Amino acid sequence: MTQSLAIIRQSYRPDGGAERIIQRMLTGLQQYHPLDISLITESWQGSEANFQVLKIPRQGWTRTARFEHFINNTQNLLKQHTFDWVQSHERVPGCQIYRAGDGVHAEWLRIRGEYLGRIGRWWQARDAFHQAVLKAESELFQHPNLQAVICNSEQVRQEILLHYPKVDPSSLHLVRNGIDLDYFTPPSMAEKLKARESLGIKANMPTLLFVGSGFERKGLPLILQALIRSPTWQLLVVGQDKHLKNYQKICLQWGIIHRVKFLGVMKDVRPAYQAADVLVHPAWYDPAPNVILEAMAMGLPVITSQHCGNKELIEQGENGFVVPIKPIQALVDVLSSKSDWVLMGERARKTVEQYPIERMIRELIAVYKTILT
Repeated sequence: MTQSLAIIRQSYRPDGGAERIIQRMLTGLQQYHPLDISLITESWQGSEANFQVLKIPRQGWTRTARFEHFINNTQNLLKQHTFDWVQSHERVPGCQIYRAGDGVHAEWLRIRGEYLGRIGRWWQARDAFHQAVLKAESELFQHPNLQAVICNSEQVRQEILLHYPKVDPSSLHLVRNGIDLDYFTPPSMAEKLKARESLGIKANMPTLLFVGSGFERKGLPLILQALIRSPTWQLLVVGQDKHLKNYQKICLQWGIIHRVKFLGVMKDVRPAYQAADVLVHPAWYDPAPNVILEAMAMGLPVITSQHCGNKELIEQGENGFVVPIKPIQALVDVLSSKSDWVLMGERARKTVEQYPIERMIRELIAVYKTILT
């Protein structure tokens, strides 16, 4: 019997990891279970061939107002339509299935507060946007409709239990993101040199790669600080940030601008992976970034932080390193180590070969089988 499923995602970005997961999930679910799928969104730029798109108006002049309007408009729309199931990728109270792809906001604020200082924490606690997100998150996890939460790392699962202890642990399902192992493959040396030439960087200089939008939370300031004390490395930066010009000015002031290349958003990041030797992702907080899976599949070792969910895939010194955010010397020490980055990259590839897209789809289907009746 065909059932109706609504998927909620506020907006789609061509470079967004969550959006790729949604498309893969929808394709897989349709193969195993007959579903009429609707997408509830403010902006969707993907294929609309196999499902209905219900667009809701974008309202509000501030991010707080936009967030609250999105929650309210979505809940109103759900009252106007009859769906058997609602799966949200946003913090919308009332859904039956929630994919916690953005992690736990309460934990992000806790971590961020550790580095802001007393005055910064005071302002953070009074920030209207953060308060709105915390309210929605709390209501979501306490709502009686919630039956299953899909966690993309064990870190996220434990954070939910820490901040929202009334959640039933059996409703929290660990399903790691899958990776297309045929699309992301290690380059040959010729491909690496060609990629470096096309990106306009030195062919014989060890190369770090940073991929992510929202530079501060993903750890770019930490990398730039480490680069000052790591003169043998050059850095590629893929992604966007509203403070991009400020970062470029900082690189100029710190005397590292000649070793940093800002590439902006790339629809196909593979040339950047091909050109790099190491992915560096010392995020302040990141639940389970696809960039780590993609880099490892491309044969790159990974340097990440203890606040990144995909640290669970890293074996220290074997396929990468997990470093603290502070002191910055920990990252500098790793970059100055005599590590065999090529061998570590080969091990990284073997690690993620355990997580093909097919595995993720099977595990998602298993979650759905427990609730779709």
